[in-house]
Amino acid sequence: MYFRSNCSTNQSRFKKNSVFAAVCAASMLLASCTSSGPNAASEMALNSTGNPEVDRQAQAFRSVQLWSAAYEANSNDVINIIGYAKALSGIGSETRAIKVLDDGAVKYPKDPSILRSHAKILSKQGLVGPALRKMQAALKYAPNEWRLYNDIGELHSKMGEQSLAIDSFKRALKLNPNNPNIHTNMGVTYMFNKQLILAEKHLGIAIKHPNATAKMRQNYAFTLGLQGKYKAARKMFLQDLTLEQVNANIVQLKTINGDS
Repeated sequence: MYFRSNCSTNQSRFKKNSVFAAVCAASMLLASCTSSGPNAASEMALNSTGNPEVDRQAQAFRSVQLWSAAYEANSNDVINIIGYAKALSGIGSETRAIKVLDDGAVKYPKDPSILRSHAKILSKQGLVGPALRKMQAALKYAPNEWRLYNDIGELHSKMGEQSLAIDSFKRALKLNPNNPNIHTNMGVTYMFNKQLILAEKHLGIAIKHPNATAKMRQNYAFTLGLQGKYKAARKMFLQDLTLEQVNANIVQLKTINGDS
């Protein structure tokens, strides 16, 4: 389901602001479009200090500054509400983030993107049950949004409700069959359930996607290793890890399997 935005192209609020801005720019000749959030130039990465953690923190605080300005300029814009809340959460200010979302929910009580953002912050705080209820509430207003089913599956998995998690991931896959994140979540859940053949199937699909990540490949390698396929697991690990790390992982897998 696509949600109302300030742009006549009716883009989903779940999409990143950069995508929203691009769509608005493309449609300027056809209709007016009110921009939301910081502009692309202001969001560019800061110069590196050479320390990744310092850089990450600096960028996080910069994001808060930019989204704060956008929110103050138009606190009724849903993109600004969500962007500012996410930025605050990024520096550990969950209480302030939830206050922003609560204020937004008063204005837009049925907006699924606000409910979803609230749920994600609750989950980050370890409040998985309340987060699940927020996600389920969002689903009432966006019954065809695959992200919600994927998120709900992750929450069920955190609660140890693996069968419910798998059901949610299956629904997400029906709506977005080739998404590597859904296949990864499904595969990891099957791995926890010791259904390793199914885990290998879904993680194998995920790593073939152009946007596959190192984490996805490592999950796949672990699934191979848990089945005793150490040679294949080693080959997959070597794509992203050092030889020392790979050897340590293989030793760990053999210990788990009782092969050491």
